[in-house]
Amino acid sequence: MKTLLKLFVVSALTVFVFNCSGSRKGAESSGAAFEDAQVQAQVEQLQEKIAKEPSNPVYRRQLATVYQENGNKLEALKTLETAMSIDPHDAETRYQYAGIATDAGFKVKAYRAYKEILQGPQAEAYLDRIAPLFSDVFKVIQITDTQAQEGFASFSAEGNKIVYQSDVNGNWDIFEMDTASKAIKQITRSAAHEESPQYSPDGRKLLFTSTEEDHRDVEYERKLRDIYVMDLESMRSLNLTTNGADDWAPSYSDDGRHIVFVSDRADLRDVPFYKRFGNIYLMENDGRFQMQLCDTSANDDSPCIAPGSSEDNGTIYFDSDCSGSKAIYSMDFKGDNLRQITFNPQANDAGPSISPSGDKIAFISDRDGNFEIYTMNSDGSAQQRLTSNPADDLHPVFSPDGQKILFHSNRSGNYDLYMMDLSTKSGTAGTAEIIDNIDAAIRAAE
Repeated sequence: MKTLLKLFVVSALTVFVFNCSGSRKGAESSGAAFEDAQVQAQVEQLQEKIAKEPSNPVYRRQLATVYQENGNKLEALKTLETAMSIDPHDAETRYQYAGIATDAGFKVKAYRAYKEILQGPQAEAYLDRIAPLFSDVFKVIQITDTQAQEGFASFSAEGNKIVYQSDVNGNWDIFEMDTASKAIKQITRSAAHEESPQYSPDGRKLLFTSTEEDHRDVEYERKLRDIYVMDLESMRSLNLTTNGADDWAPSYSDDGRHIVFVSDRADLRDVPFYKRFGNIYLMENDGRFQMQLCDTSANDDSPCIAPGSSEDNGTIYFDSDCSGSKAIYSMDFKGDNLRQITFNPQANDAGPSISPSGDKIAFISDRDGNFEIYTMNSDGSAQQRLTSNPADDLHPVFSPDGQKILFHSNRSGNYDLYMMDLSTKSGTAGTAEIIDNIDAAIRAAE
């Protein structure tokens, strides 16, 4: 199966396991020592208490917390594993172990620990603490269920159709689905890769990227994309960005007059393709007047235009790693008035999608260990997590009425399309349902 480097991982996004250095010398064994004298004294005191009361799990949990807070997650896990071997029925120790395992990137170990708690005698007491980790806030239904990878969907203006990309034929093609009948029609059939489709606001055209004009015999992730527009009546396509660079992530303004996109054309450094910086550009809907808005030595991506925007008073939202990790920013149509909206330096906030009313932004964040979908006000306030699933939920897009969010996720093991209904709460999940969700998470992670 071809790589998903360009697609299902946010561009230039690196998932870090943060080692909070500064107080730890570096050893991760029983001989670990801390340069911070106060921390080292705390460790030694707890070790003395454990030696006196080896069967007391409280001291081991406290010691694990000290290790975790000072960057030694492996020693924290080892400490708790010893405690669990002494008392396999201690749910609190197992719960702490699951949390640290998640933080350290050992997802399967964490999921199995949560499952063991829910299968034990203290399941009822821990259900409310574990359920939110494996249950969405609002009702989510799966839209596609195939062995192919499917994603990057968007709605028609009426909300009765969606377009998306699928590799069911071995390369990326664009498909259209009727949301009521679920009838599917293939739109593109070339040997190239067509991606990131979006209807024009009037429904007559389809915006997308294609590698059709890159005839080099190179692997998929090195192919250069151009931005195309297709007339859906004649099915004829026009290349809007005939440029020897990689152009991607196009998005219309709500009046259809402008298209915002990303390109690495301004990065003239002699570096590998995957190290080139992508910046935000704006052009008219026929490809004229392509203007660079960002001029930064950073990776900018996922632009979208706020409803009601115009050349004189327009707002573009996008993500960038100019501050280190990915964060969401806004600027005007000239690239001025740059403003950072999210501030999570230990996480990545990316993929903004503006609501039809312009007051809400859906986005993804890995602040809780994996990519989940969040919403916030357009100024960055009132951030709320919507999905809670160990899989990666990506590319949220609002429906035209603002009541649904379309996204793709690897919850089933490969990427499929899902729909979240913002008008229907998911309700309280029972123990059996959460265990089923955990089993699905284990299968997807293994």
